[in-house]
Amino acid sequence: MSLFKQLVVMLSLFLGVILVSVMILNFKSATEFVQNQLYTDAKNTAHSLGLSLSKVADTSDTSSMEAMINAIYDSGYYERIGLIDIDGKDVYVRETDVKVSDVPAWFIKMVPIHSVSAKSDIMIGWNRFGTLDVSGHTGNAYRQLYSTLIDLVKTFFIIGIVVFTFLYLLLSLSLKSLKRIREQANAIIDNEFIIENKIPFTTEFRSVTVAMNAMVAKVKDIFDRENETLRRYHELLYKDSETALHNRRYLTAKLPDYLQSDASLSSGVFVLVSLDEIDRFKREKGYEQYNILISSIAKEINAKLGAFPNVLIARLNESDFFIAIPSSEQAAVIHQVEIFMIQIRQVMDRMDKELTGYLIVGCGIGNYSESDTLKSLFSRADHAVTQAKLSGNFKIDINDNSDNTLVLGREEWRHELLQSLEESRIILAFQSVVEQHSDTLNVIHEEIFLRLLDKEGTIHTAGYFIPIATSLGLIDTLDRYMIEKVLRHIREHNPITPLAINLSGDFVKKYANIQWLRVQLEAFHRQNDLVLWFEVSNTIAIHELEAVSAISAMVKMFGYHFGIDHFTIPETGAYYLQAIRPDYVKANSAYLQDMLFDKDTGKSRESFNNVIRSLGIFIIAINIEDAKDIDHLKALGIERFQGSHIAPVALL
Repeated sequence: MSLFKQLVVMLSLFLGVILVSVMILNFKSATEFVQNQLYTDAKNTAHSLGLSLSKVADTSDTSSMEAMINAIYDSGYYERIGLIDIDGKDVYVRETDVKVSDVPAWFIKMVPIHSVSAKSDIMIGWNRFGTLDVSGHTGNAYRQLYSTLIDLVKTFFIIGIVVFTFLYLLLSLSLKSLKRIREQANAIIDNEFIIENKIPFTTEFRSVTVAMNAMVAKVKDIFDRENETLRRYHELLYKDSETALHNRRYLTAKLPDYLQSDASLSSGVFVLVSLDEIDRFKREKGYEQYNILISSIAKEINAKLGAFPNVLIARLNESDFFIAIPSSEQAAVIHQVEIFMIQIRQVMDRMDKELTGYLIVGCGIGNYSESDTLKSLFSRADHAVTQAKLSGNFKIDINDNSDNTLVLGREEWRHELLQSLEESRIILAFQSVVEQHSDTLNVIHEEIFLRLLDKEGTIHTAGYFIPIATSLGLIDTLDRYMIEKVLRHIREHNPITPLAINLSGDFVKKYANIQWLRVQLEAFHRQNDLVLWFEVSNTIAIHELEAVSAISAMVKMFGYHFGIDHFTIPETGAYYLQAIRPDYVKANSAYLQDMLFDKDTGKSRESFNNVIRSLGIFIIAINIEDAKDIDHLKALGIERFQGSHIAPVALL
């Protein structure tokens, strides 16, 4: 029971006892007063009427006495008036049975009022004529008492309402600060840091609020400092100091996420820009001119190619720049690269027209797909850029290793995808995510992937058709299809392991899709208790923060889990995690080893753990391809894994 309810009940009982006690005492006093008043009235009437009868008393004619008795009795306040002679015989009597119609029987039964008679002697001269006996009517007394009771109840009821209303308002005002303190504490649990600016007037609550504010400020300061340390380390580890582009280390850690067979980024266009004789340029022109040239190249790459969605730009070394542009057509990229080459030539001409005589700039362009590895991709890129340089300065070479997924035209692909949905040729596959302690291995969830069964019976991975579906604007349609199929699978097969569904950016950014998902989950949640897990990629979480936060809150409302896939710390730091509040993040094993282990000192880095785990987030290492990766990560405190070495992707 809440403190508010306890105080209300306690004070209500206290005030109720006081009011009832006062009411009982008042009613008891009123009863005694009425009882005494009944006897007093009878006594007074007996004496006054007796005195009057003595003046007209006549043994031979009692009519005058009878008339006077009738006049008093007919007033209705008496139960019995009797005139009795000295021998005890009734001379004249008026009496009636007590009947009270306007007073409840239970009241008459519970409140006994006794009719007490009063007597007075009737004298004729010095001789005693008889005795006058008067008994008051208890019905009138009952009416007075019942009316008094009703008035008391009404009065105390009104007082009670006024007192309890005032009590409720006073307690609400006093405990409002306690409610804010509770909300502040719950916010800390939910990884939010709220400073309470309204300091309560109650001394005890004031001290608690001040203490809570101090604690929240300290926790927030720790998070901010750890986040800043992590951001600076991330920048030091993965940023090129001269161009502010990502470096080769970041590329080798991040590019495997692009080349996954089940990633929407798993096919696209690569560009390698390379310069020859860069050392000669530095010797002859100096470091300042070299820095101007390199900064200009980086600026032009960002200007011409940075606008493509999900583009990955990195400087490999002093003279090479690599760009991965997922889900894009080669023709559009070539056009931008041609403009880039013209701009770089103009920059070099402005610096010194003699530069183009020995400083050779070449560019290699080609397609990449999920079948590529880092080694094969860099090999093809190196070959293409070498051929470009052999052709002359500012030349572009196109690698002819075309992607098989581009054999069909766009409209043919649209028709094929829509038809496969109608014919249910888009099938589900899964890969287990495990939690590994000392000797135990538990499956914590199974991530769902899509597979395309073509008309020839060949099963293709998501990397074969997801990038095409993304470029055609059909990816959210595939998401809806996957969600419906997963929910149907759960109803039909009732699996015991939670299933994880990865949502695309196109699905997340449309409000209609979020509302549709809410309807689906409401219907599903009433029928099945299986825990569902939902994920979005880190890029989507950063760029669609409001929508992702809404989905995360909705998912958690149903008791499900929400996570971020392919997690890396962005340049702005991990603040966006406070808005989304994911239950877990999935990060590349190579990235985690970089962030959690300092190879120079041989010590673990605490900032990453402090930031992630202080928010109540657990970490899942993905792309586990080797047993050594597991050993390294377990030594760093990672116990959850996903990858082909753990469990291959299998049809559901």
